[in-house]
Amino acid sequence: MRMRQSGPAFSPVRTRAAPMSHSVRLAATAFAIAATCFTAVVHADDGMEMPGAMSGAMPRMGSTTGSTTGSGQVEAAPPDPQRWLPVLGTTGMVSYFDQTAVRRRGSEVGVVVVRNSPAGVIRTTSGETIRSSLKRMVLNCATSMYAVVEQTLYSKRFARGESIYTIHAPQLGKPQRAQTGTIAGELIDKLCR
Repeated sequence: MRMRQSGPAFSPVRTRAAPMSHSVRLAATAFAIAATCFTAVVHADDGMEMPGAMSGAMPRMGSTTGSTTGSGQVEAAPPDPQRWLPVLGTTGMVSYFDQTAVRRRGSEVGVVVVRNSPAGVIRTTSGETIRSSLKRMVLNCATSMYAVVEQTLYSKRFARGESIYTIHAPQLGKPQRAQTGTIAGELIDKLCR
C-alpha cells in the first residue's frame, strides 16, 4: 500500500533566499580556509612550534625581571622594543605586535599579537588567572578583514611560561571587518600600504 503525501511535494532542490548572503558566506568560508592554510605555512616558515606544543617553543620577548605589583607579584618586563611594537587600541589596552613574525602571501598578511589582561579580572572555569593571550591573525589587505586563527592563553604576562590552553581555527577563523582604531585596524593600516 502506498502512502500519499499531503501538502506540497518534496523537492531536493533548495531555493536561494538571498544570493548575496550565499556569496558572502562562500567568501567568508574561503577566507577562513585560506587563513588556516596560511597559518600552517607561517609555522613552517618561521621555524617555531605551535604555542603550547612544548615548553620553550614560544618566542621570548625579553627578560623576566621587572617591577612588583601591588599584590607583591613580580611583573614581567616589557618585551624587546626592537621586535615587539606596542599598538594601542580604542579601549586603551596596549597589545604588542611581533615585527619578526610577519608573513605575506598575496593580499594576506600573517601576524602575531600579544595582549596582557587586566590584573586578576579574567579567570578560567577552573579558577586559573589568565594574564595574557597570544593571537595568530591573518589580515586580508584586499578586503580589510581579519581572522584570528589561533589564540593561546597564559597565566603569566607577555605570553610567558606554560600555556593554559590553545584555541585553534575553525572555531575562531571567521573573518571580521577590521574597524578603525582597533588592533586589527591599526595593523591593516600599517601593513597594507
